[in-house]
Parts: sequence; structure tokens; C-alpha cells
Amino acid sequence: MLMRLLVGMAMLLAVVPARADAGDFSDRFTLREWGVQAGGGSSLRSGVQLYTLQPYFGLAMWEPIDTFFDRIDAEPLWVIEPWVAVSDDTKGDKSTSFEIGVSPIFFRLTFGDGKFRPYLEGGLGIVYTELRSEIRVGNTLGTRIQFASQGGVGLQYTLNPDMALALSARFRHISNAGMDSQNPGIDTIYGLLGFTFR
Repeated sequence: MLMRLLVGMAMLLAVVPARADAGDFSDRFTLREWGVQAGGGSSLRSGVQLYTLQPYFGLAMWEPIDTFFDRIDAEPLWVIEPWVAVSDDTKGDKSTSFEIGVSPIFFRLTFGDGKFRPYLEGGLGIVYTELRSEIRVGNTLGTRIQFASQGGVGLQYTLNPDMALALSARFRHISNAGMDSQNPGIDTIYGLLGFTFR
């Protein structure tokens, strides 16, 4: 239900004009920043270690949204984040697995304009994974297609006006959303270190 609501909101934002008198789309989908992050983490309950590489593209939100968050000295971004990852699995059928995914519904809210800029982020995505794909009763994820929901906090350190170092911590849950009767899901806590370019 929550995923349907978020998808509906994202679609609505994509089709509603930025202003009532807006005749073109020139102020939409402007690339405000981009970056690349790498990191890793683990799921202690599931015995999975995750190592990931995540480029991202931060797009400007529409003018009314920017104006609203300007009042609290915050910058909203719609982030599109593809990733590739390798997992080490101590309890599964393969010791090493590959995954590829994208989070097209992901948002980041960065606060302040000083050297240190904290941020909140979260969103939804889809994953293709080989992790626990073999049939083993009680230990399979059910399908190779999984859905990811994640959220986290981070801090950017501005190196110069065009570049920042970013450090973040995230919680991620993947599951097949009931597409299969076996749907144990995996919760992972991981950290990312990377660079942001403006």
C-alpha cells in the first residue's frame, strides 16, 4: 500500500506543471548534482555481507517545492540511483552473489550551505539478485526480482564550490513483496563514502 502511494505521488509530481502558467518543462529535471559512492555493510540475522557501488543523479525539484524548503534552509533533490553490488552469504546456497538495481523514487533533503551539510534520504527501488535464488526450503528469497526500501542519514563536507565528500549510513530492506510464498526479506545496515559534484 505504501509503495503504491509513493509511486502515485511521484507520477503526480512528474505531470503537474511547476506553476499554473508554466508553458514548458525547462525548469524540470535539471541536474543539480551527481556523484558516486561505494561502501558495504551486513545483515547479522541473515549472514549477508553487502559491497556496493552506487552512482547517482540529483535532479532539482519543482519551484514550489524548492521555495517551501528554502524557508528552513534545506535543499530537496529527486535522486535516481542505480547500483551494482556483490554479496557474501554465509547461510545461503552461493558464497558470492551479484545484484543490480535502481532506485527511481528516492529523495534527499540537505540542510544548510556551510562546509558541513547534513542530509536525510530515502526511497524505493527494484533489484535483480542472484542471492539465495536456488530452491532450498526456508532459505530462498522466492524470486530473483526484489523490491528495496531504504532510508538513511549523511553528511557532506564541501571541498570546493563544485565538489564535496559524502559519508552516509543506510538501512535497507529487500523482499519480493509477496510475489512468492517464500518472502523472508533481508535487512541490511551499510555505510557509503563518495564524492558529490555540483
